[in-house]
Amino acid sequence: MTSDSSRTRAHEPREVRRAQILEAAFQCFSESGYHAASMNDLVRASGLSKGSLYWHFESKEQVFLALFDAFADDYFASWQALDDGQRPLFEVIAGGNELAIRRLLAQPGMMRAWIEFLAHPAARDRLAVLYRRCRELLEDLLERAMERGEMKRLPSAAVSTLLIGAAEGILLQASVDPEFDPLAHWPGVLLALEGGLVA
Repeated sequence: MTSDSSRTRAHEPREVRRAQILEAAFQCFSESGYHAASMNDLVRASGLSKGSLYWHFESKEQVFLALFDAFADDYFASWQALDDGQRPLFEVIAGGNELAIRRLLAQPGMMRAWIEFLAHPAARDRLAVLYRRCRELLEDLLERAMERGEMKRLPSAAVSTLLIGAAEGILLQASVDPEFDPLAHWPGVLLALEGGLVA
């Protein structure tokens, strides 16, 4: 006889199932890395059948890309929420960089898995889209800040590239040097950037 709880799970909405799979995938990729984790590992961790997993995702690659997309969407939503009309725009810009640093540091296993996955063309395509979104958001914030007189008049495309590079440089150093504390260095980096950018 099928229990009420199993019947309920069998008819859960698609987005609930996907969230269940992605939560299990996050655990697997964080613990094992991208290459070592298998679809069978995801089946075991999710508690779903193999057929159910493949109904939602055709491959491990698709699962990983869905995780990346969810991370990116949440990150951009959190960043844009900082732009509440009250904060100086440089604070919004700096806050977006700090969000990225803190979130990636909080997920070191996923960061390692993503580095493994970068050898895949689909990963590079996704990352290119992410960089474009970052640059577009930064350039919009920078142009608005310059129009308000909050920042020096500088090429927004070049400054957006500099800001992304600053955050990435900190994360890269943290990923290879366990003695490097990125959050301890970030205020000084921010102060240097502010001195060169803020009017």
